[in-house]
Amino acid sequence: MEVEFGVEVCADFASTGDVHPAETPAGMAAMAIHVGDYAQLPETHDAIHAWAREQKRSFAGCSWEIYGDWTEDSSKLETAVLYLLA
Repeated sequence: MEVEFGVEVCADFASTGDVHPAETPAGMAAMAIHVGDYAQLPETHDAIHAWAREQKRSFAGCSWEIYGDWTEDSSKLETAVLYLLA
C-alpha cells in the first residue's frame, strides 16, 4: 500500500530533501465526516463502502483522510474521510 503523509498548505513550494509537494486527486469523491475517537475510523470507512455498494458506485483506487484540529477531548475530534469515485 502506498501511503503519503502531508500537511495542507496554501501555496506551492519546491521540494526540499524528503519533503515534496503533492496534490489530492481531482474528481468526484464519496465523503463522510467522522466525529470521535480515531479508533472508530474503520466504522466510517465501512459506511462509505456500504454507500458505494448501495449506489452501485466504484472507487478509483485512492482514498485519504483529513484530520481536523487536535483536542484532548477525543469525542470532539473531526476527520474527513474521502474516496475518489470512478
